[in-house]
Amino acid sequence: MNCPCGNTKKYEECCAIYHTGKELAPTAELLMRSRYTAFAKKQLDYIKNTIHPQNIQDFNQEANREWAESADFTSLEILRAEESGNKGIVEFKANYTVDGEEYLHHEVSTFRKQSGQWYFKTGKVIDYEDEETEE
Repeated sequence: MNCPCGNTKKYEECCAIYHTGKELAPTAELLMRSRYTAFAKKQLDYIKNTIHPQNIQDFNQEANREWAESADFTSLEILRAEESGNKGIVEFKANYTVDGEEYLHHEVSTFRKQSGQWYFKTGKVIDYEDEETEE
């Protein structure tokens, strides 16, 4: 079975190498993909461990765990991924269902590389209404 992140590799050859700590995600995009997969696989410790230390106080692990356990993650689409030095931006759309109802999460996330490791810094959710006015 292909990795939930959308790559054609199997999970064990893709995001699992990051989840187990065998390797660090080498790019902001791969960190984003591995974080999406961690939500899909309900691996909230990985989510917490990949948040930038300056932002960890904003993370509510129990609330995120409850949400992840109620959701079925169906697809991830990377719209753009940029890196410049130790900063990265990834815009993505994640599709998921809760109780049979489909949802779309559209976000622009910022990442920071520190001591050779990429971390999630912040995320700005793009509301559906915002998308409607942009078109």
